[in-house]
Amino acid sequence: MKNEPLQAEKHWLIGKSEPKIDGYQKVTGDLRYIDDTVLPGMLYGAILRSPHSHARIRKIDTGKAEALKGVRAVITAADTEKVKFSFRPEQADNLVLCDEYVRFIGDEVAAVAAETPEIAEQALELIEVDYEMLPAVYHYQDALKEESARVHQEADSNIAHEMHTEYGDVEAAFAKAAYIYEDHFETSKQAHCCLETRACIAEFDQSGRLTVRSQTQTPHTLRKELAMVLNLPISQVRVIRMPVGGGFGNRLVMDMKEPIAAFLAKKTKKPVRISNSRQEEFMTARPRYPYQITLKTAVTKEGEIIARHCTATVDNGAYNDKGPNTMSYCENVNSCFYRVPNTKFDGYIAYTNNQYCTGFRGFGNPQITFAIESQMDLIADRLGIDPARFRLLNAHSRDEVTSSGKIIDTESMRDTLEVAMEKARWQEKRELYAKQPENATKRRGIGLACMLQSGGGSRGYGFNSTEAFVKISEEGQVTIITPAVEIGQGPQTAMAQIAGEVLGVPSRSIHIIDHDTDIIPFDLGTWGSRTTFVNGIAVQEAAEQARNELLELAGKMFALPPADLICRDGKIGPADQWEKAVDFAEVTRYAAYTEGRTVSGKGRFFDPEAPKFKRGEGSHNFPNLVYGCQIAEVEVDVETGQVKVLNIVAAHDVGKAINPKAVEGQLEGGIIQGVGYALTEGVVEQEGRNRNPSFLDYKILSSSDIPEMEIIIVEDLENKGPFKAKGVGEQGIVPTAPAIANAISNAIGARIYDLPMKPEKILSALGRL
Repeated sequence: MKNEPLQAEKHWLIGKSEPKIDGYQKVTGDLRYIDDTVLPGMLYGAILRSPHSHARIRKIDTGKAEALKGVRAVITAADTEKVKFSFRPEQADNLVLCDEYVRFIGDEVAAVAAETPEIAEQALELIEVDYEMLPAVYHYQDALKEESARVHQEADSNIAHEMHTEYGDVEAAFAKAAYIYEDHFETSKQAHCCLETRACIAEFDQSGRLTVRSQTQTPHTLRKELAMVLNLPISQVRVIRMPVGGGFGNRLVMDMKEPIAAFLAKKTKKPVRISNSRQEEFMTARPRYPYQITLKTAVTKEGEIIARHCTATVDNGAYNDKGPNTMSYCENVNSCFYRVPNTKFDGYIAYTNNQYCTGFRGFGNPQITFAIESQMDLIADRLGIDPARFRLLNAHSRDEVTSSGKIIDTESMRDTLEVAMEKARWQEKRELYAKQPENATKRRGIGLACMLQSGGGSRGYGFNSTEAFVKISEEGQVTIITPAVEIGQGPQTAMAQIAGEVLGVPSRSIHIIDHDTDIIPFDLGTWGSRTTFVNGIAVQEAAEQARNELLELAGKMFALPPADLICRDGKIGPADQWEKAVDFAEVTRYAAYTEGRTVSGKGRFFDPEAPKFKRGEGSHNFPNLVYGCQIAEVEVDVETGQVKVLNIVAAHDVGKAINPKAVEGQLEGGIIQGVGYALTEGVVEQEGRNRNPSFLDYKILSSSDIPEMEIIIVEDLENKGPFKAKGVGEQGIVPTAPAIANAISNAIGARIYDLPMKPEKILSALGRL
């Protein structure tokens, strides 16, 4: 009715499946990536890489390369600042270009800038390097032996990092346990397989200021890293985040191409672009860390877990990267996953003469979860307890406290497990598959795995905060300035929905600026499932501040208190006389031309516990928690060892789903990566050499391999996220491999303890090899 107050929906944008803001550009090919970008006068760089896993550089002769027509510069370590680098400065062990030693096949030795890519590659062949071969070590258990060759000659051992924690009294718990079980698990090096290979463009302007165009997930972190290795003030470095063709953690840390391109640009005074070939990507882009994990677990007669001791050994590769941080996350999960009052963790990261590794979606969690969730099934079987019931017996509930002091802030561990069991018909399928004929050549099984993850980033860096700005033009154009990095997961759309919900404007009309360190606020970047939670809170607060200004101004126009007005559908007006509402732009024009004001807002997410955690003052690493459960059904051919994943039911807590279709897409993508991690994917190295550096030999899933997936969004709305949302980016991949491993065990009655679970391992477990 005319004078009836407008009854607004609870949310008009939040919870709606909006198309991605950059979706049209991507599907039409209009979006320009780095390899689509050509700057005036741009040169093409190429990197000479070591063919040896460990050697001393006696001499480098670049004369023939420099004389080649079209070559504009050749650089070696002598042309750099020789600043040692690592993500953790205190563990710096890597140079932009090798000075005296090479430590893995692919290590950067020299670089060329030329007028064409072909000339650059030809010039590399003309560089002569005299190497002295050195003993190498390739397996991380061997690397820890006292007699092993040192990867870094100046080091006392090959231990790159170690970590030891204990909460409660593990020894006393083992002494009184009814049962103690010890099992050993191993995970693989998984390549990120981003559609776009690593690339960058570097250039200096006339004032000597460096601009690097990069696919980074962490623009401000990259800016700091570049400034350090180039010995420049941070203010003299600008990073422009270009569209990113996949990240998954691969773009977290500075890639050596970026400073190499910068040194070449400095020498030539021209922009320089360097791009990986696909083979270079496999050999140098840094895969997931492989873990060897031993779990020793104490259980009561009733099936309650009272202690768990995890010993993890990690292949670092030749240099430090995200290894210590990944191990820290692994330890955090060990101390928080299930109601285990006494936990212990001993971790060792070993240098080897292999390609070094980096963060990958899940960040250590898929590794530890594969071990824990595989052992949960093993223990349940030994005790004669249904695996789901065993998990429920040991599941956390809200307000319980973990061994390490984290207060459980959600009931979703039980909720996701129970809803997944119901949707997958867990008990029915278990009984059905138990009745299969023993001589069947194709056997089916069902298995489940749970997971725990932070839904708001990590406090491990001592900082987990951010800011955002909302500015509204005199014509009503809303612009969000946010450091939320788009790497395919859709944060631009989520931020626009959050701001649009607050301001009452359609998300498609909101402009996003998120790519330039000269503009966007300082932030740690996109990783750790933090973007929606951390950046979303900042955007929501900024939009609320701008809305309050708008309502104040509109109140003057309508001669009404701001509290009587609402924003909705691109209009502002009285709730009880909505027919008088005016377009959004009328208010902003009134602000500019009548009141002489602009309208804007600033928002901030501040996590005061992050610096406390880094100082060791007792706060926990995870700002919030999310749980999930996946149930996999498989069919195993016992004659060939082939495994077909038939179906995966995935129930995950995401808080409020800002954009349900985007959430489903994130979970589906993670699950697909998880199936590959479980069954087919793993970098094969032989004496430090990658033996499967192509998609012909490194097997990611094809469309025919993707199982049916049923995604169940569980919305725990008791949290402090933007409109109660939590992060979802990493959840999908974490429990997939153990769910499949448990399903295979259920099908064939034998356990596979290491990834990937290829046919030969299945046949070996069945005694057929």
